[in-house]
Amino acid sequence: MAQIKLTILLRDVGADRYPEVVEACRRVGFIVESELLSIGVIVGCIDEARMPALATIDGVAAVEPEKKHRAL
Repeated sequence: MAQIKLTILLRDVGADRYPEVVEACRRVGFIVESELLSIGVIVGCIDEARMPALATIDGVAAVEPEKKHRAL
């Protein structure tokens, strides 16, 4: 399957748990490109077939695919 770029939004994860959630995402195959601790976001990519596994990780509030923007 193809790699898909995602933004993962975290729920109630403080600085102490943030690295733990990032590592759990990596374990399911998420390739982390950027960690935005101050706003509780992780950006990266994963094989499209593995995307549902991210939503099951404790602390993950939402998994959003990258949106393509087009000029008018």
